[in-house]
Amino acid sequence: MPPLLELQRDKFFRFRLMIICFGVAFLVSAIYVIVSYRLATDLGIKAEQVSLHRQTMLLHAELVEADNDPQERLTELVELIYLNDHIGVQKLYIEAYGKDFDWSLTHNITPQQTSTLKNRMENKVTQHHHSAMASGTDTLDGELFLWQVVEGQDYKIITIEVAESLNVALNLVAKRLSITSIIVFWIAAWMAILLSSWMSRRVQSKNNALAKLATYDQLTGLPNRLYLIDMMQKNMPETPKSDRLTFKKSSLKKEVQGCLFVIDLDKFKEVNDAFGHSAGDELLRKVSRRLSVTLGEQYTLARIGGDEFIVWANDIEIKQATNLAKELVAVCNEPVMINQLAVNTGASIGVSHYPTHATDIESLILCADIAMYEAKQARTGWGLFNVRDTEINRQRLRLRADLSEALLEQKIHLYYQPKVMLHTGKIIGVEALARWHHPTDGVLYPGSFIDIIEQSGRVQEFGRYVVRTAIMQLAEWQRQGAFTPIAINLSPYNLLDLGLLNFTLQLLDDFNVSPDMLEIELVESSTSINIEQISYRINKFKEAGIKLAIDDFGTGMSSLSYISNLNVDLIKIDRSFIDGVDKDPKKQAIIFTAVTLAQSFDTKLLAEGIETKAQADLLMQMGCRYGQGYYYAKPMQAKQMKNILLTKAVLPIK
Repeated sequence: MPPLLELQRDKFFRFRLMIICFGVAFLVSAIYVIVSYRLATDLGIKAEQVSLHRQTMLLHAELVEADNDPQERLTELVELIYLNDHIGVQKLYIEAYGKDFDWSLTHNITPQQTSTLKNRMENKVTQHHHSAMASGTDTLDGELFLWQVVEGQDYKIITIEVAESLNVALNLVAKRLSITSIIVFWIAAWMAILLSSWMSRRVQSKNNALAKLATYDQLTGLPNRLYLIDMMQKNMPETPKSDRLTFKKSSLKKEVQGCLFVIDLDKFKEVNDAFGHSAGDELLRKVSRRLSVTLGEQYTLARIGGDEFIVWANDIEIKQATNLAKELVAVCNEPVMINQLAVNTGASIGVSHYPTHATDIESLILCADIAMYEAKQARTGWGLFNVRDTEINRQRLRLRADLSEALLEQKIHLYYQPKVMLHTGKIIGVEALARWHHPTDGVLYPGSFIDIIEQSGRVQEFGRYVVRTAIMQLAEWQRQGAFTPIAINLSPYNLLDLGLLNFTLQLLDDFNVSPDMLEIELVESSTSINIEQISYRINKFKEAGIKLAIDDFGTGMSSLSYISNLNVDLIKIDRSFIDGVDKDPKKQAIIFTAVTLAQSFDTKLLAEGIETKAQADLLMQMGCRYGQGYYYAKPMQAKQMKNILLTKAVLPIK
């Protein structure tokens, strides 16, 4: 699992936020300056045009009302208006003409500029069809020129001047806008700094809250699995995956070591069932506080779910770890007051050492988990991962890692062993037995991997896998003309799968297979205490037409309870009672009792593990009618089994 990078502090968040705010402030200031400047320019041009229009109208009026020498009057007015000491235009052109009158004045404008401007002006006046009172602007040689035409009462005046006052005004406006934009940007920058600081604190506060939510248990306040693994990764050297199983202790620095403890409360479920979940939560809080006080700040305590805790003790040896494990067991054995009652929950603890037992976190946890289960079964309180069984356990770890691929790629096949009538040798059905075709270990028998499936929490997934494979095989044999029931082995845990019945019935319907062609062999084990929980679901299977058998009868502690509570179709005597039955009177007595019991319950009886003709003959004499074993046939692949079924062979084949 990678470190919690997504929850670590973002050092550049505030910097990026400030850059964004500064960028927005600069953009706003730039837009403000550009819009203001354009507006000032438009207003200045409009004002200049109005002024030029009034001046030209004045010249025209004077020209119309002049009693004598209009040329002299125009010259005086132009010098008074445009060429005086206070107002001296840079460039000016005025032309007036009428009946018997033609006058013009040129001031700092070249003939070429005058000609170009007049041509442009005439084109615009012609296009807009209002030559009597026309005005406009033109840009020439980088300068803005204004022009005005006034025509009427036999006279026409054309005035052209450079917008000198406009440039002065715009320069002044530009300076003011620059100062204003600097002030606006300064204010915006300070607002950006304040806003980024505030937002950074808020975001970091939220990040810290999310990090705590993701890495701490909400009930006990302890770190969770995510936090623990991240912390351990920082303390443990990285080891390539390919080297984990062959990792040599000598390749590590001597000072790098530690022990991991998996703690499982023994009676937590009983407390939950007796007092309710709130009492269970209170128990977890009190136990976690006691463990925290015992461990102090030197070691890390985490709750990884349910009633399971993990302790990571860095830099301690195995001997110190065993002493600490004993102390933790004693702490968990101390009574806890729940609803004014003293509850002694107890605990089982498994210990693994880094790097002796494993060199990666997941394997280290799994080693401690295995040691914990062994301690729980042996009721020793605590257990150290057994170094002598390291190779076996490493193989288990490897098989557990390969389990997902095996289920996904259907590498676990079903082999089929016939069940026969002992008197005739006729096949009455087959039992499906799982075989794992492992790419490196070859064909593995159920004893090598069933407990791994149970410990990995994939019992129900595997149960559905077996059901689906068996029904598909029934459908295939049916198409080929072989109509023989298949019995599959399920544990009571499979029947706790609420959707298993509907899943099974849907498959039977999809493949057009009759329910009575499928038989469930319920494996007897310590889980028989759950008879009341599963009897209702078993009855539903029975009502649907699916048959039921008790497998390995006689090996568990509640065989009679199973038979008396469950309406089974078949009882299978465990092979341990068949081995040597022809020479052991005690086993014969047990089998005789089983025959009588089956008859009283109106149930069929089948003997497993028949290997000789003497055993078969004796079982028939004792009243057992059905059997299976190597004497008749070994488990075989579907293709071989199909050939025997289609030929309707009598077993054993001579």
